[in-house]
Amino acid sequence: MVEIDIVIPVYNEEKDLEKSILKLCNWAEEHPKHKWIVTIANNASTDKTLQVANELKIKFPKTVRVIDIPRKGRGIAIGTSWLKSNSQICAFMDVDLSTALTHIPEIIEPIINNEADLCIGSRWLKESEAGRNFFRGILSWSYNQILKTILHLKTSDAQCGFKGIRTDLAKKIIPLIEDKNWFFDTELLVIAQKNNFRIKEIPVKWTENVLTTVIVTETISEFLKGVWRMKKNGVPNIS
Repeated sequence: MVEIDIVIPVYNEEKDLEKSILKLCNWAEEHPKHKWIVTIANNASTDKTLQVANELKIKFPKTVRVIDIPRKGRGIAIGTSWLKSNSQICAFMDVDLSTALTHIPEIIEPIINNEADLCIGSRWLKESEAGRNFFRGILSWSYNQILKTILHLKTSDAQCGFKGIRTDLAKKIIPLIEDKNWFFDTELLVIAQKNNFRIKEIPVKWTENVLTTVIVTETISEFLKGVWRMKKNGVPNIS
């Protein structure tokens, strides 16, 4: 039995956290082939998110783990959780569970079967079902084209919030990742590709969260700065 740690980074999600974690824990109980850990990575929330997370930990003591990270940043939430994990495989999903849970085995089994080191969901493969806001869809497509052109990234969707990785390899990459927020995903993939990790993409059924609090202009600026930094400074090698 393989242990898989699914990290859910959260910031001020007191209203939706319980519903999502209940859904994920119920799914895990229905799939006992592996041991599932659900890590709620509280990311400097200022509402009752941490309280809700701790209540869920009491309700699911064998499954739910809570990490309280005082510094805000999605990347630092995921990275810190992976570094602390003792599971063989780590993954992460967005708290809104935009990616259908039925895809979880699809990013886990190739790693277990030694077919891949890192598996990621993609909304841009032809088999994917992804309802996208037109404006956000254009931005996402354009960003991935920039990554292919400037950083030569071969994957089709760097920012899909659904990824799994061998934990031992994650712990080698994370110290090399400079970004602590939204560019974390891209940097993870670029470093993994440069160091010849086997990356597998899977098509996903994905539902956009129309209530997302992500500020598009700030995120675009962060992405472009990250791309320029990696192009200028080069991609680090894992020693």
